[in-house]
Amino acid sequence: MPRTGSCRCGNIKLEFLEDGNNDGIVCYCKTCRNLHSSESLNLKTTVDNVKVTKGTPKIYKDQKTDSGNAILRNFCGDCGSAVFSDPDAMPGTRFLKVGVLDDPSAIKLVGEIYVDDALNFQVRDKKLGQKHFEGMMAKEV
Repeated sequence: MPRTGSCRCGNIKLEFLEDGNNDGIVCYCKTCRNLHSSESLNLKTTVDNVKVTKGTPKIYKDQKTDSGNAILRNFCGDCGSAVFSDPDAMPGTRFLKVGVLDDPSAIKLVGEIYVDDALNFQVRDKKLGQKHFEGMMAKEV
C-alpha cells in the first residue's frame, strides 16, 4: 500500500510506492544547511517509486555540487516545501524528503552523510546503529 505525502500548503501531493523502505539518511552538507537552515532527512529510492498525484513541483537545477553534476531540486512553488531531489550523478535515483510524508513514524536512521560539514551539535552518536560518512558516502568515519 503506498504511503502519501504533501507539501505544507497541500498543493503538491504524492504517493511513495516503496512501502518497505524506511531507511532515513541525514545530510549535513552546506547546501542542505543553506536550503533548509539545518540538515535534511531523506529516503533514497527510485524516480519510479514517487508519484506526484496533485500539482507540479517547481524545479531548481542546482549546479553547485561536489560531483559537478546537477541536482534537480523539486519544491512547491507556493509554500516552498522541499519535496524530492534527483541527482544527475545517480540516474534514476530520487531522494524523497521525509518531511513531506503524512506518517513518517516508521523511518529509522541508518546513515549520516557529510558529517564533516555538520555543526558541532548536530551529529548524533552511533548508538542508533547508523553509519557516519564524510561527503556523499565516500568514506565511512
